[in-house]
Parts: sequence; structure tokens; C-alpha cells
Amino acid sequence: MVPTFDKFLYPVLNALNDGKEHTLKSLMDDMALIFSLSDTDVAEKVSGGSETKLHNRTQWATTYLGKAGLLQRPKRGINMITPEGKSLLATGITAITPKYLGEHYPSFTVFAYGHKDKGDQENVAVDEPSKTPSELMDEAFGEINATLASDLLDHVKNQSPKFFEQLVVKLLVSMGYGGSLDNAGVVTQISHDDGIDGIIKEDKLGLDNIYIQAKRYTTGSVQKPDIQKFIGALTEQGASKGVFITTTTFSNGAIETSKKAAGVKIVLIDGEMLTKLMIENNIGVSLKQSYEIKRIDTDFFNEE
Repeated sequence: MVPTFDKFLYPVLNALNDGKEHTLKSLMDDMALIFSLSDTDVAEKVSGGSETKLHNRTQWATTYLGKAGLLQRPKRGINMITPEGKSLLATGITAITPKYLGEHYPSFTVFAYGHKDKGDQENVAVDEPSKTPSELMDEAFGEINATLASDLLDHVKNQSPKFFEQLVVKLLVSMGYGGSLDNAGVVTQISHDDGIDGIIKEDKLGLDNIYIQAKRYTTGSVQKPDIQKFIGALTEQGASKGVFITTTTFSNGAIETSKKAAGVKIVLIDGEMLTKLMIENNIGVSLKQSYEIKRIDTDFFNEE
């Protein structure tokens, strides 16, 4: 397991104590050895991102130490300890935390708190020592989306079955099914649906149809007989592809039945996946606020 962020500050600085130039990659290799990380640990990603925890935490450690004046970057991609950093290690210190840096290094206080006085540290994110700023943002984003998904599902459950059928067709069209066809997706007539609530074209040319069953439940789960009925409806239509969408969950029997359907491929979408797809495709939600996280464009600075 990759240690928490606060555990990286001291070993990163100590690895630089030889006075030599170190790349981020070499420091990551040092941390992997110091923490006895397995290949699985080294490949572990941060929540909601493609960056590894090892890369994220090593890089942020160099940033924090640099802002405190304990390391310098004499050229791009190179880290070296400063006299101040050597002095700190000479005291025999064996642990460094963001709070310690804020209390002892004014330059870090400016970076962390935006002014020269450390002020009310209890309300500043940097005092959460176990996570990097990017990890804290990823977690906050996840919590906001989880709340949004829960509220969104409640709204969907409070709508009529007819509304729900129209919603799922609109969702699949927004996901790219049917392409630009005017009749990419349609909702069947309630009195004549025969177990089919909607039909959508699989592609722009309309070479195949995907049949939809939509169950707006407020409680309970979709059971095996519901899937069997849907399979029967698909067979009557001569169809080979179907999507069964519900606002709740599928029982184990329903899931197993969908997998064993002969000659028919059925995709099951439960309430959790439904809201995730709605958020990703902006169905029933609107943009409230956006943040852009930018990084240095190293190619720009390499131009002749």
C-alpha cells in the first residue's frame, strides 16, 4: 500500500541529502524502495484519475518542500536540496508534516495560506496531512457527484412511468445511438407495447434496432420473471439486442437469466448506473460551476 502523503515529505528530502541532482522519476524509484512497494502498489491510481499515487505524492512532496525553501530546481525536472534543507536534516528530525512547514517556514505559509501569517490553520486544507491537494479535490468532486446522483434518482422516481420511458430513450440517443436520425428513438404506445417500452436505432444507418424495457420502481427490485417476459418480447420481435433499465436494482435471478438468454444480448442498467449515465450525458442536470486545473506546458518552454 502506498503511504499517505505526509509520510513522503521526510524521505524525499532525505533522499536529496546527497547533494546530487534528482529527477522526479529517480525520487519515485527511491520512494518505492524505501516503502517496499510492490508492482501493484506502484501502479495504484489516485481516486478518479489516471495518475499513480506514487507519482502524485512524490511530486506534491517536492512542491511542498520547494515552497518551504528546502529544495530547489536548478533546471527543469531537476530537484536538489538547499542549505536550508541540509540544516533541517542535521537537527535529527525524522518526520516532516505540512503543519510543521507552515509553522517554521514563512515562504510555505504564503504558499499554503495566501499571506505571511499562518492565521487560522484549522480551516485550511493543507492541514489535512494525509492527502495531496489534487486528491482532496478528487474526493470532494466524488462526494458532490454522489449527492447529485442520489437527488437525481429521487426526482426520476417521482415522475410518471411514461416520463421515465421517454427519459431512457432520450438518454440512449444522447449516448450516440441512432446518430443523427430524426427517428433515432421512439417510445411505444402503452397499450400495445407487448413488453417493449422503446425502440432505438443502433447506428446512424439504422441497420439494427435495440429494444428497451423501462421499469420505474420506487422500491423493490427487478425479478427473474420480468427478464423472462422481456426475453419473450424480444423473441417475438425477432430482436437480438435489448436494454432493461430500472430505477432500483436487479435480483441475482434476474441477472443470471439475462446472461443465459439464448440468441439475445441484454444489457441491464440499474438506478446507480442510470444516474451516472445521466450526469455524464447532461440529462436532467445542468452545469452549476466549473474549474479548470492547468499545468505547465513544458513543450512551450522547449521551443527554440
